[in-house]
Amino acid sequence: MDLHLFNESVFRRYKSNSQRIRRLSEDWFGEQMYCPVCKSDSLESFRDNKPVIDFYCPRCMEKFQLKSQSRPLGNRILDGAYSTMIESIIKETQPHFFLMHYNKNQWMVKDLEIIPNFFFTESVIEKRKPLASTARRAGWVGCNILLAGIPDDGRIRAISNKSIEDPEDVRSRWRKVSFLKEKKPNQRSWITDVMWCVKDFNKKEFTLDEVYEYEGHLSKLHPKNFNIKPKIRQQLQFLRDKNYLKFLGNGRYRLIKK
Repeated sequence: MDLHLFNESVFRRYKSNSQRIRRLSEDWFGEQMYCPVCKSDSLESFRDNKPVIDFYCPRCMEKFQLKSQSRPLGNRILDGAYSTMIESIIKETQPHFFLMHYNKNQWMVKDLEIIPNFFFTESVIEKRKPLASTARRAGWVGCNILLAGIPDDGRIRAISNKSIEDPEDVRSRWRKVSFLKEKKPNQRSWITDVMWCVKDFNKKEFTLDEVYEYEGHLSKLHPKNFNIKPKIRQQLQFLRDKNYLKFLGNGRYRLIKK
């Protein structure tokens, strides 16, 4: 995989760097990227300019959207209309995301990570303020994706600081969490939020009481639920049944490495 984005013909054709990076990143992605879901070594670009979908896998037909920026990936990224995003989550039409961080001085890819669409829940979508009455699209409401609220297992690294991950390792990490697909969006939200709490410990073994300490955090994410502790236990049991966690007895759990 060549990480360089530079293409002399693109620089001649476009005048602004924003136009250049859009074309360069899409060209690079179409030529270099493989499917993280199946064994396909390539992805295809949609020719009819579908909104919010850039690429698809010709083998498994999974759909992907590419977002690129020169800034390191932080706690949130800007996305489109809030109502459109929420609708796509509810209807399960949201594509998987590829997030690219590129070096604008060297014109090369520095980081690339994948967020499977089953990690997009209403908990990680932040509603922005409506545009001012003086704006061209007055009243329009956009959204941010709160990357900090997505569990680490939901941010699958394909390139880390210009170091290329083995494609089979990437696909293995995808398979590890693919059990979430069997759940409806409103159910996934609770599961992924508890996964985030578990990962926030930054240790392999933890106790049920430690997860209970996140009761306030989960109450803010799910204000209509007044039985937080039973919901926590329910999600831990589900994650245990899916071999994501191992129950050690006496309220102790261990993360299973795959």
